[in-house]
Amino acid sequence: MRLNAFAKVVTVVAALAALPALANNPIGVVDEILWDTSQSPNLVIRGWTLDPNTSASIDVHLYVNGSYLTAATANVYRPDVGAAYPGYGDSHGFHVRIDWPVGNGQVCVYAINTGPGDSNPLLGCKTALAGYTGCTWGSLDCNLCVNDVVSTFNNMRDHGEVLGFNPPVSGSFNVAYPSSNHWEGIQRLTAGFGRYLVVSKRDDRGANGNVAHTVYMGSRTTTGRRFRSNRLSTSINEPEDTTPLVLDYAAAALPLDDGYAHGGGMQAIGNIVALPMEEGPGNGKVVLYDFSSPTAPVKLSTVEGASTAAGTASLTKLADGRFMLVLGQWDAKTLEFFLSTGTNILTTGWEPYDVWQDTEVPSGHWGSFQNLNFITDCSNGQLFMIGTLIGGLGWGAFDEDFAHLYSVSLAGSVTFQHVASKHFYCSNDGARQCNFGAAGGAFVDRDHNLLLYVAEQADDGPGGSVKMIEYRGIFPNAACGDDINQAFVDFYDDSDFSDRGFIYDYPDRFSKNWANFGSVDGLNDKISSVRFCIPPGHRVRLYENSNFGGASKELTGTGSINLHDISFGDKISSAEWLSF
Repeated sequence: MRLNAFAKVVTVVAALAALPALANNPIGVVDEILWDTSQSPNLVIRGWTLDPNTSASIDVHLYVNGSYLTAATANVYRPDVGAAYPGYGDSHGFHVRIDWPVGNGQVCVYAINTGPGDSNPLLGCKTALAGYTGCTWGSLDCNLCVNDVVSTFNNMRDHGEVLGFNPPVSGSFNVAYPSSNHWEGIQRLTAGFGRYLVVSKRDDRGANGNVAHTVYMGSRTTTGRRFRSNRLSTSINEPEDTTPLVLDYAAAALPLDDGYAHGGGMQAIGNIVALPMEEGPGNGKVVLYDFSSPTAPVKLSTVEGASTAAGTASLTKLADGRFMLVLGQWDAKTLEFFLSTGTNILTTGWEPYDVWQDTEVPSGHWGSFQNLNFITDCSNGQLFMIGTLIGGLGWGAFDEDFAHLYSVSLAGSVTFQHVASKHFYCSNDGARQCNFGAAGGAFVDRDHNLLLYVAEQADDGPGGSVKMIEYRGIFPNAACGDDINQAFVDFYDDSDFSDRGFIYDYPDRFSKNWANFGSVDGLNDKISSVRFCIPPGHRVRLYENSNFGGASKELTGTGSINLHDISFGDKISSAEWLSF
């Protein structure tokens, strides 16, 4: 018996069997207390109570963190209670929904005595854990929160910017496709001004193998914002055919730990990385590393799982300063949750919190996720998880690239609810640049923008490089209306702001041949809509002909335009940034 098919409950039969004989004080059970973010009111309390001195329904009082919240009458139809206690009737259940901010708080339910009893007994309590919203950019052990996670996720651009990184100066990645040795996870760190990545993999070379690589994106921004493409060229049409800049390369390798050959999908908080490992001498495990010195990470602690599988690891800081760690077994069908015993991530121990099974959500609402990353909502600390995989569950084809968003409730037991799904594309006009069934990972930049990084399975990019894509929001730069270096024009192939396109960032105005859109991913006379954000004193002029000729239109300020509405659809052949 489950609420909305996803909450864990104590069965009525077991609860009734455990009750003492009737006395004068009320009796009862709290079946569940949980935050259900799919609806408002969002706090759900359900159970039953009766007073042995009356067949009438009695009241329950709800307290949060020791303070009175509200009262409710236990008059919901519960024939199971009536059958267990003949003569008292069936109207003794309570099912309360109220609005209460998601956060670290203990919710308790008391039954209110109406007869000769001497107390209002406590029926039960549960504590809900929320995410930490006070993180600042560059912190060691936390990630920034995201404003309105659901809306932000839904407004991510489904086509991204092509990126890549070069192989190490010496040695090899030992990855290939098809092969069992391939990339598994990718995370961006805040160290080094946000210019480092950690990429995990499987490597069967034994003592010579590596479970992950540290990647230095030396050509990229030091602002902690989106990388933008490092594969732009004025002489090569498609970024897919362009080699990454030489400053972007694998700078260090992380050797196998105790012979575990398979690193999985991971999560970083600040510079702390939770890296799952399997295919070793014992059960699967998650190893925590401090990557504050990105090329010389320090091993912190190890949490062992209950099976030989450890395909994913998720990690987040909670509002009370503790941490929640998740180990995903095979295909993430079973998730083992561990709560830290302390608030210092460098020294804390871990204890089991709950074990969750994919059968606890409706059929078709969960998949074989390769990566699962926590995200925290700024408004209330609500925790979410983003999962990446090949296949759309109930929302798309089995061979397409998808991310799914779930709300997560931690209230003694764990509950998931699917809240959003998005189909992403790993190619624009050329070859595939990523694979959602391989390495994926979420990142929150210094402006609280959500970014998603996804790599391919091997190293078959130009010059032996590793191909990847950075996905971002449809309005990706927070200060674009004031800072010219964050200004952009985003070109779309279709008139409804969909399909492939190209973003024209101000800092990249000399990185492509914008005088001829035929050499910009073949977009000449194909642009049908634009989104733009341009600060005062600047403008972008769109031209009908190459080399800045023919009829033109100008973009200023911030907006979204269907170019067919201004008789300029499928006509752009060149563009340039100008100052007033």
